[in-house]
Amino acid sequence: MENKGQLLRVLGLAFGLAAVVGSVIGQGILRSPGVVAEATGSGTVIIALWVAGALVALLSALPYAELGAAIPRAGGHFAFIHRAFGDRVAVAAGFAVMFLSTSVIAMLSFVTGEFLVRLGVGGGKLGPVEMGMAVTVMFTLVNAAGTRISGGSQIALSTLKGLVLIGLVVALFGGEPAAPAEQPVLLREGWLALGTAMLMIMNTYSGWWDVAFYGEELRNPGRQVPRALFGGILSVAALYILVNLAMLHVLTPDQMAGSNLVAADAAGIVFGDQGDTFLTLFGVLSVGAITNIQIMTGSRALYALARARVLPGWLEKVDRRGTPIRAMLFGSTIGAAMILTGTYGALASMSVSIGQGLIVMAMASVVVLRRREPDLPRPFRMPLYPWTIIAALAVALVLLVVFIAQDPFY
Repeated sequence: MENKGQLLRVLGLAFGLAAVVGSVIGQGILRSPGVVAEATGSGTVIIALWVAGALVALLSALPYAELGAAIPRAGGHFAFIHRAFGDRVAVAAGFAVMFLSTSVIAMLSFVTGEFLVRLGVGGGKLGPVEMGMAVTVMFTLVNAAGTRISGGSQIALSTLKGLVLIGLVVALFGGEPAAPAEQPVLLREGWLALGTAMLMIMNTYSGWWDVAFYGEELRNPGRQVPRALFGGILSVAALYILVNLAMLHVLTPDQMAGSNLVAADAAGIVFGDQGDTFLTLFGVLSVGAITNIQIMTGSRALYALARARVLPGWLEKVDRRGTPIRAMLFGSTIGAAMILTGTYGALASMSVSIGQGLIVMAMASVVVLRRREPDLPRPFRMPLYPWTIIAALAVALVLLVVFIAQDPFY
C-alpha cells in the first residue's frame, strides 16, 4: 500500500494561541461597536456587554477543551462527532465540514481582495475576484511550504494583528477626550436592541474552535488545547475591551451609534485623512491572517474526511513537511472556483447556520462520550458538569434558532 505519510507534532502553545487570536479578530471589532452603541448610551454597559461576550465564549469553549484534550485528532468538529455518533452521522457532518471549509476560504479571500483593490494594488486593472484568487494562491503556497513554516506564518500574522490594535489603542488614548454625556440612556430601543448587540458581540468572538483541528500536530494537546482556547479568548477579550475603551475616549456613545465603521471615525480624529488608509491596511492584515489559518485548518479537515473515507482516500496524502498537500490543493481549488463563479456570498450565508449546527453536535458529543466512554482519559474535564454543558448547549441552540430565524431561506 502507498505510504501516505502522517501529520507532524511540531506545533506548540504559541501556535495554538495564534490560531485562536488569528481566527477570531477580524473586521467585527471595527464595525460592531456602532451596533452596540445603538442599543445603549452608557459606556459602562457597552464594556459590560463585551465582558459578557467573553464569558459566553469561555463557556462555549469548555466542551471543546475537554474533547480536544481527550481526542487529539485532526478534523475538529468532525472528529468529535464521528467518535460520539458513529459513521452515518459523521458522513453528514463531514460534508458539512467540507462545505464550510471551502466556502469560508472563498469568502475571506474575496474580502481580502476587496481591501487590496481599495489600496490600489493591481493598478485598477484587477478587481476583487482576480485579487481574491491571487490571495488564495499565495496562502496556499505558504502552507505548502510545511507545517513549521505555515504555523510560524500564523504566529507572525496574529502577533502583528494584535500589535496594530494595541497601536490604535495607544493613539486613541493620546487623542482629545470626548465630552461626557450628561445623562446617558441605558436602553435606547428596549431589550430587543440589546439582544441584537449581544448577538453581534458573540459573532465577533467566534472562530476560537479552529485550534481543535490540530490535535495531532500539537506537541502536548492534552495541555495545549485547553490553554490555547482559554488563553486565546482572554487575550482577544482584553484587546476588544481596550479598543472599546479607546473609542469611548474620543467618541461618545451617541457619536458611535449607527456608525458602520466606528473605528474609522475614531481613527479619523487622531490620524486625519490617513485614518481610512490605516484601517484598510488593517483589513488586509486581519482578514488575510484569517484566510491563512482557514486554508491551513481546511486542509486538516479535508484530510480527516479522506482518512475516514468520507472523501476519496487519495486526498489522505501528507508530504514529508507534514502538509496534507492533496487535501489542501483540493480545498483551495474549490474555494477559487467559488470566487470565480461568484457563489461564495450565498454559500457563506448558508454556512452560518450549518456551522452553528456542527457546534451543537460537537457539544452534544461531550454528553454522549461521558456516558459511553466514562474511562476515556480526559486531561481536561469540564468543571461543574453537567450544569456547564447544559448552559453551553442552551446558548448554542438559541444561537442556531436565531441564525435560522434571521435568514430562513439560506
